[in-house]
Amino acid sequence: MTEPTFSLVLTAAQAHQLFRLVGIGELALTEHYRNGWLPTGHGDAPLTQRWINAMKDAPSLERPLGQLREWLRQQEKAKP
Repeated sequence: MTEPTFSLVLTAAQAHQLFRLVGIGELALTEHYRNGWLPTGHGDAPLTQRWINAMKDAPSLERPLGQLREWLRQQEKAKP
């Protein structure tokens, strides 16, 4: 049995924005793992901690994000 999948149609601009948002999340995770940093706004730290805990058990997005990165590169090359 195969797992269900979801197809998302994006413009190149939307794909760039999605890639940036994921990158920001990765930077925040890296900073947390490096020195325990969490946001300091009201309610932000518990929300971030919940997100970090969920990410520990989440399936990897490395392959689909790699494919997205490659697609974005191809779009850049195809620009006139």
